[in-house]
Amino acid sequence: MISINDLVHAKSYPEHLRSVEADPLREADALQEAQLLDSRVCHLTATAALLFELRTSLQFEEGNSALLVVRGVRSFDWKLPTKQVSLVALTVVSSTAYQFGDSRSVRFEFFPDANLAVAGDLVEFYVLEVEGIGDVPPDYSSGDLNEIQGALPSWSSSCNLLQASISR
Repeated sequence: MISINDLVHAKSYPEHLRSVEADPLREADALQEAQLLDSRVCHLTATAALLFELRTSLQFEEGNSALLVVRGVRSFDWKLPTKQVSLVALTVVSSTAYQFGDSRSVRFEFFPDANLAVAGDLVEFYVLEVEGIGDVPPDYSSGDLNEIQGALPSWSSSCNLLQASISR
């Protein structure tokens, strides 16, 4: 097992993993209904990481979490045009990956109204199994942040790597 954070900072892509059943780096909307939980950008290493909840996803039979890592980040563009007033999951409505010359980019549209576009040199996508978070996502309407966070994957969560994809 490895922590999600350690996977973000791993130096090499684990080639031995199975291919992703619904590959968001090659198939539009493969992450439909997944939920974005968190994102990180490290300017020192030019790395961006997006952490997803997969228990709500339409496409994934295996795994309860996913990690998308962009290395050699060239841009990170986040737009949330409305004020967020309560705890709410950002649900993927649309996802698309693009390749322009030697640059890769991934774009997301979320409900409620938000958009994210990340571009870089290399994109990795991992399907993960995080232990101890249960079979269903938490109820965000409870308003108890500690309870909600305890039922979600986090950067420090230990996980098993199930599937992977890479776009160079």
